Amino acid sequence: MKRMMKKIGGLSLCAVMCAAALAGCGNSGGGGSSSDGTVTIKFVHKFPEEQRMAYFEEIIADFEEANPNIKIEMTAYGDEEIKDKTRVLLGSADAPDIFFTWSGERIMQYVRSGNALDITKYLDEDSEWKDSFNQVMLESCNKDGAYYAIPWDYSSKEVVYNKNVFEQAGITELPTTWDEFLDVCQKIKDIGVTPLAVGNQYSWVVCHFMTTLNGKLVPEDVLNANYTLENTEFSDPGYAEALDMMKELYDQGYTNTDINSCTWEMSQAMVKEGTAGMVYEEVQNLTGYEDALGEDWGYFDFPEIEGASGEAGYITGGPDVFMVNSESAHPDEAITFLKYLTSDEVQSKMVYDLGFLPTTDVELDEAQCLPETLEIIEKNLNAPGIHEWLDCAINQTVADTYLSGCQTIFDNQTSEQIMQSVSDIAAEAASE
Repeated sequence: MKRMMKKIGGLSLCAVMCAAALAGCGNSGGGGSSSDGTVTIKFVHKFPEEQRMAYFEEIIADFEEANPNIKIEMTAYGDEEIKDKTRVLLGSADAPDIFFTWSGERIMQYVRSGNALDITKYLDEDSEWKDSFNQVMLESCNKDGAYYAIPWDYSSKEVVYNKNVFEQAGITELPTTWDEFLDVCQKIKDIGVTPLAVGNQYSWVVCHFMTTLNGKLVPEDVLNANYTLENTEFSDPGYAEALDMMKELYDQGYTNTDINSCTWEMSQAMVKEGTAGMVYEEVQNLTGYEDALGEDWGYFDFPEIEGASGEAGYITGGPDVFMVNSESAHPDEAITFLKYLTSDEVQSKMVYDLGFLPTTDVELDEAQCLPETLEIIEKNLNAPGIHEWLDCAINQTVADTYLSGCQTIFDNQTSEQIMQSVSDIAAEAASE
């Protein structure tokens, strides 16, 4: 057995306080009670894929069997849909008792709108539950001294590659530096295959690249001051350089030409089919490559940039969290279900069945884990820190401008123009 997730040091979680409040407090309080005393908890998450739904259906059935007085009514929406859908639901008669979001500023939006229940007392009353979490992940849910969410899983990023493509291109060593990475791209391009698949239809894909590149190119103190809007001038040259590096990949033919119309799923398929050599992928999706390619895939860390001013070795990622609706009529039962979701039994099953990364100190059976997933979990424990997803780390209005730039950099905007727009919007947000 392997005991995982004791700590990840130096978490750089940059929740900020200046986004516009979400619409819609006031609702019927989620699920209700039946005449026989059974309580219904409405539960909304963002994992509608067949395998992931099957996992939730199974654990919900087990939970309901052990807790016959609680019924879980589950609904799932995809990544993009859930962002707006949750806002709408929280202002309706169908408001969930438990809802999904990401960390950082995503949590703060619901805190400011009054939709988030302060669950501090539940953690304080159950020290065993509180202590079971990776404390860095748990503290990402602590806003101004109160806990408003529970981390359920977390994700980090790796470059996934097709071994057959690498072999055809004569690549025998994995790149560790940016120059080596560009050399690998050229070798793959030379055999008529797209080196790097980028499905940037929703722009968060390039945003993930920016999260990583900003962390490597911009000094940590500057990064934190900008992300918290303590300093609204995103003027460090590393920001523009990060965008220019992505533009260079595109201009050199190292990415697919339809970068802004290509979906994320299409970019994954390109690597699985061998029409692309690499993709920058979330660890929770590695099982899909195992299913499609068997032993013919691998991964490597995002290459380091020699002489850069930022931090090397940081994780790119962050936790997925669940929050309790402040208007829920049954917060105690909602917490009971959250405790079950973060129990050793359910966390370990999550790793075995889905390949997700746990946020608790859970013992894992190596024989039941995808070896690559277990290797990455152990590697992450020794990382110096984690740079949270850019679009979760900063004010949402600022993030929207940045996300737009993650698409227009391939069209007619320069990196300097994009970062000036980001600075202008940051100044407006900070003054509100």
